[in-house]
Amino acid sequence: MFKLIFVVIVLLESIWEMVLLLLNVKYSTSKDAKVPEVLKDKISGEDFEKSKTYLKDKAKLESVSILVKLFLTLFFIFVGFPYFEKFAITISNSTIIQGLIFFGIYGLISFLVNLPFKIYSTFVIEEKYGFNTMNGKTFLIDSIKNIIVSIILFTPLIILLLWILGIDQNWWWKVSLGYIVFQIVLTFIYPIFIAPMFNKFTPLKDEKLKDEISKLLKKADFDVSNIYVMDASRRTKKQNAYLTGFGKSKRLVLYDTILNYSTEEILSIVAHELGHSRKKHIPKLLVIISVVYTFMFYLINLVYNYILNNNVFEIKMPYSAFMYSFIFISSVIFFAMPIINFLQRKFEFEADNYSAKLLGTPEYMISSLKKLVKENLSNVNPYPLYKIWHYNHPSPEERINYLLKMKK
Repeated sequence: MFKLIFVVIVLLESIWEMVLLLLNVKYSTSKDAKVPEVLKDKISGEDFEKSKTYLKDKAKLESVSILVKLFLTLFFIFVGFPYFEKFAITISNSTIIQGLIFFGIYGLISFLVNLPFKIYSTFVIEEKYGFNTMNGKTFLIDSIKNIIVSIILFTPLIILLLWILGIDQNWWWKVSLGYIVFQIVLTFIYPIFIAPMFNKFTPLKDEKLKDEISKLLKKADFDVSNIYVMDASRRTKKQNAYLTGFGKSKRLVLYDTILNYSTEEILSIVAHELGHSRKKHIPKLLVIISVVYTFMFYLINLVYNYILNNNVFEIKMPYSAFMYSFIFISSVIFFAMPIINFLQRKFEFEADNYSAKLLGTPEYMISSLKKLVKENLSNVNPYPLYKIWHYNHPSPEERINYLLKMKK
C-alpha cells in the first residue's frame, strides 16, 4: 500500500508541474494576452512577441525535463536504489564508504541526465535570444568546477549524515542542526571562496558612480566597504546586482552588464538590495528555511523508520532508506511551496519600498524594472496560479503598480 501512495505522490508532483506549465504558456501567449498598461511605454509589440516565443521555447524544454525527471525518479525507486545498495555492499564493509558510493552514483547519474538540458538551454535557447555569451570552454570549466565544489562541500555533510544515521534511529533533530550550521557557514564562505572560482570580481573603477553609491550607503547608515563589479558578461547579457555575506565578508556586487544603466537606476537597484539587508530578509529567510527543513527531516525520519521496519522496497541500509524517504517527503513538501514563495514576494515589496524611500522617489526603481523586463524578455502576463506556485518575486506589473501607488 505504501508503495502505491509513494508512486502516486511522485506522479502528482510531476503532473501538477506539467499542468501549471501548460496553463502558464497558454495564458501568457494567447491572442488575448496584452502588454500591461504600466509597461506599454517600454515594451513594444515586437518585444512582447519575442518574449512570448522565448517563454514557449523555455517551456518546451522544461516539459521534456519534467518527464525525464519523472522517469528517472521511477527508475531510481524501482531499480536504481536497490541495485546501488547491493553494489556498494560488495565494495566495502564500511557503511560510510557504502553510503558515499551510493550517493556518488546517484549524483553522477543525475548530473549526466541534466547536462544535455543545460547545454541546450545555454547554447540553443539563450543563444537564440542573444543572452548567452559563454563559449564551450567556459561551460566545460564551470561544470568541472561545480563538480569539484560539490564534492568538497557535500562529502563531509554526507559523512556526517551517515554517521548520525548509524548511531541514532531518531536522528531528525541532529541532521536538522547540521544542515542549519552548513547553511550559515555557506553564507559566509560563498562570497569569499566560492563565487571567485567562477567569476572575476574587481573593485568598481567608475569614481563618480562609486562616490554616489558611497553617499547612498552613508545615507542608509550602511557599512559596506567592498563594492565589486562581476564579469557576468562572460556568460550572459542579463543584468543583476546583489548584496551578500555577513560582517567582514559583506560585499555589494554589480553585474558589469548593468553599468550602462543611469546612475539613478543603479542606485535604486542598490537601495533595493540594501532594503533586503536592512529588513533582515537574509536571516529571516534562513530561519524560514531552517524551520521548513527541520519539519521536513522530522517527516523523513518517520518515513525512514517505516521503510526499514517494514522492508518496503527490499532495501536494508540506512542510506537507501534515507533517499526513498527524502524523495517522498520532498514531493509532499512541494505542495507547500506557495507559502514560502508568498513570504519571499512580501520581502521584495518591502525592499522596493525601502529603495523608493531612500531615494525619495520610486521613479528610478520603476524605470530600472521596466528596463529589466524589456532586456530580459520577462513574462509580463504570468498565469496567476503559476505565479503563486513558482514566483518568489512579484510579477513586474505588481511591483510597478505598488511603486506607482507610493508615487501618488
